[in-house]
Amino acid sequence: MTRTAILFPALAALFLLSCATSGGAPSAGAGKLLETNPPSKPEWLSITGYARKGGEWYFVGESSRSRTEEDARNKAILNGLSQISHQFGVKVSSELISQEREANGVYSYDIGVKNKLTGAPIRIRDYKLESAYIEKWDRGDIEFDAKVLIRVPDEEIARIRKEIDALCAWAVIASSGDLAGDAMRLAKEFAQVKKINLKPDADPVNGHYTAETLAQKAPDAAFFLVIKIKSETPKNVDGEWYATVAVEVEYLSLTENKVVRAYSGSARGAAYSDKEAVRNAFLKAFDEIMTQ
Repeated sequence: MTRTAILFPALAALFLLSCATSGGAPSAGAGKLLETNPPSKPEWLSITGYARKGGEWYFVGESSRSRTEEDARNKAILNGLSQISHQFGVKVSSELISQEREANGVYSYDIGVKNKLTGAPIRIRDYKLESAYIEKWDRGDIEFDAKVLIRVPDEEIARIRKEIDALCAWAVIASSGDLAGDAMRLAKEFAQVKKINLKPDADPVNGHYTAETLAQKAPDAAFFLVIKIKSETPKNVDGEWYATVAVEVEYLSLTENKVVRAYSGSARGAAYSDKEAVRNAFLKAFDEIMTQ
């Protein structure tokens, strides 16, 4: 998995920005250096914390005093990925970051923050171990120190930032334009109750939306709330109007391209005008959703 990184002849030409971050490995202590792999030090060892270039983030992780080379490398990877937490104001030691094997066999790493909507841990999924440098030491016992270079694309950092901010775009799709005002007011009340970080204004969306088309409409949002209202034609019985309205609410994750939660309600309303009958039915249906 590792390979020697020969990035460019001059390190300054490679990295546009290099910044120090906290969370490095503890001091290795005195001893006798027996060998290194690779034999010569790669230029990226001079990076402190992370660097950026051409749509990629480079993080350097380190570890010391491990009993095996594999353990040293794995701890350095965890330490390097923990540097990402600092980009979002999250301070977490590498020991607190858990890993999980995805369906494709690649590990993802928990950065110590939970999704505000689903409660699931936010994970680093798209990364690559670019290079590793291992030192073998004699400190009374044989020990291994490691440094690794991890590459993460801008898109992955942007995805994580979206999930942390949890900004939610929204839209109302109604068969009756008379309900739009009430629907928008109730959408904001619904967001307050469910603790959703709703954008100030709704986006225009038609009934043929997909998670992909919603993501295009709201590129800065991690989630989309869609409120769909369907009302039957009101009926007049002995001078009184009756109407039935169904309401569906969908939470969609734009970073995972799926519906993460759905609500539905249906009610019948009555009034002395057809519009008021529809409105009463809608308010009752939305009350059902508010309590779910």
